[in-house]
Amino acid sequence: MKIKVFLKQPFDYFDSNKNKWIYVIGATAFAITFLVLFQPYGLSEEVSNPENTLINLVLFFLSVALSTFLTLSFSQFFARKWFGFENVSIKKYVTWYIFEALGLTLVSFGFSFIVPDLGNDFEKELNLVFQLKIFFKVIVVLVFPFVGSIIYVLIQNLNYEISELGEQLSVFKSNFDMTQETELLEIKDENDNIDFSVELKNFLYAESSNQYILIHYLKEEKVKKHITRNRMKSFLIQTENFPIKQCHRSYAVNLLNVDRKAKEQGKDFLINSKIASLKVPISKSYLSIISNEVLPEKAF
Repeated sequence: MKIKVFLKQPFDYFDSNKNKWIYVIGATAFAITFLVLFQPYGLSEEVSNPENTLINLVLFFLSVALSTFLTLSFSQFFARKWFGFENVSIKKYVTWYIFEALGLTLVSFGFSFIVPDLGNDFEKELNLVFQLKIFFKVIVVLVFPFVGSIIYVLIQNLNYEISELGEQLSVFKSNFDMTQETELLEIKDENDNIDFSVELKNFLYAESSNQYILIHYLKEEKVKKHITRNRMKSFLIQTENFPIKQCHRSYAVNLLNVDRKAKEQGKDFLINSKIASLKVPISKSYLSIISNEVLPEKAF
């Protein structure tokens, strides 16, 4: 995917309150853990300095946690709404990320007036160049919990989609009249003549290529293929009374032979765990259609 296309994609990872809290709490925990374990940017010298008491150290780390938590909470739950940064593109949200880091820098600077300075160099912190360096460090450190939260949300969403579709397919199969499994599926060519017949339970999926349809089916527990001259649109009309639904511009699948959805290299597929060759691509638009067909009252 080109960078320009990627940047135009919607940034919807932190749209729900739950995901916002994941980011806020995750960033706060990461900031403290990172500073305590690695003690970067000369912090190790301040920690080992005998002039800095334990109370001062605790107050310093507490101020970092509070400034991170308060800034990100305000940013995510209030400021984004006020400044119109909800339901925006990735490109636009990058701008918000910069402003968020700037806000965190300013709040941390404000805490320095309250919390005792570890290095006894408060005058140095008033220097603009010094604060610009802090701003850059905040941007770098914040990117780790930011990306980590996005990955966590993506994994949660993927697991939810997989479990939801699996549940829907199970309900669909349990409600389906199993006596129809042995019903003969007659596939016609472009002249409306019966070209091929197969039991519904053995039909896997159809793949279209220009004016031809490639039928994938089971015979003696082996996957076979049959090609017929026809178009996908006509094929779908012929099979509209069967649990065969289009899942991609060029694919239609028998839902009775699908048990879950999987993602490989960023693409979604409908698969059957017992049939290794059944891996049918599914587009997002058709995913919602299939979900509505399977279980309308519980669509994505």
